[in-house]
Amino acid sequence: MDIRKMIDKVKVAGGTELHIKVGAKPLMRKNKFLRHMDLPVLHEDDMNTLIKDLLSVEEQQKFAKISSFEANFFGKPPCNFRLTLFHSQQKPVALIKIINSKIPSLEEIRFPDALVQCIDARKGIFIIAGPARSGISTSLAAMVERINQQHQRHVLIIEDPIEFHFEQKRSRISQRQFRKDIYLIEQGINFAKRMDVDTLVIGDLKREIPFRNIIEYVAGGHFVILSMQTLGMVNTLEKFIFSFPESDREYVCQVLAENLQGICSQALISDTGGKRIVPVHETLVMNNTAMSIIQKGKISQLEPNITSLGPGSQLFSQAVQKLSLKNDLERAAGEDFLDFYRGTRG
Repeated sequence: MDIRKMIDKVKVAGGTELHIKVGAKPLMRKNKFLRHMDLPVLHEDDMNTLIKDLLSVEEQQKFAKISSFEANFFGKPPCNFRLTLFHSQQKPVALIKIINSKIPSLEEIRFPDALVQCIDARKGIFIIAGPARSGISTSLAAMVERINQQHQRHVLIIEDPIEFHFEQKRSRISQRQFRKDIYLIEQGINFAKRMDVDTLVIGDLKREIPFRNIIEYVAGGHFVILSMQTLGMVNTLEKFIFSFPESDREYVCQVLAENLQGICSQALISDTGGKRIVPVHETLVMNNTAMSIIQKGKISQLEPNITSLGPGSQLFSQAVQKLSLKNDLERAAGEDFLDFYRGTRG
């Protein structure tokens, strides 16, 4: 089995993931759906060959000892990819995620125009939110690339793992990977204070977000772009605020009211045939009304007052309706997503 040819086959077909398991045909994820590939069933020898081809002897020993392994592979044909290995029923399973070497622009990913100004801020906090496989990592990369092209700033990215590499343009980009470059996220935030970082980007951490350190950093006059795995502006703000004990929430709401630049909650909706994926966004653009609501801690009042919030603010239901009217999104797919989203609200 030539694993690199298999990865290339997925890449050429427009897939994003390759799933390999002993005793089954390889699967490819394309447009959010897993699909069987026209390849033979894999045997144990095939998996052993893959492990020997991709891992060093030391890495092989580590995987044999702890039964899990994760690493990025950059700069080698056929493309950049992330490998995750784990055991299932005492047999190794491999998941390979294709990493696009080209960083898309905000226009290419249909990022809301009303929120572009938030990325250019010098202080405060901007939150990009969405569940797994919602394109958040790509959106973060596009934001950083815009800063890189437009501003002379020091950008520090803390993430797990590193997914995109940036060519230095107008900005200095520093990337620190959790559990490799730093072992405490709080340590990375304190480093940002000492190094006078202009923009601190906190990506997918796969662990509890240190909200207290972030709110103190923002209150000190710094700028943060924060990624959260939440869906919807209300869910996002409530998770942030309710991570603090009740005695601290009034202070947290005050800091957010004064410093929040905006929120973009993002999801990717696939049509019924799985032929295309459409991004849909719920957005909050701050103004005096939004500040007053957040300051009082009445987060649930943001939705009924959406028309009074900053220009460009919209709910998922409004975004889906606009996309359906433009025939950019199947109405049934949009309604299915809205039903799912309402279910997350309880």
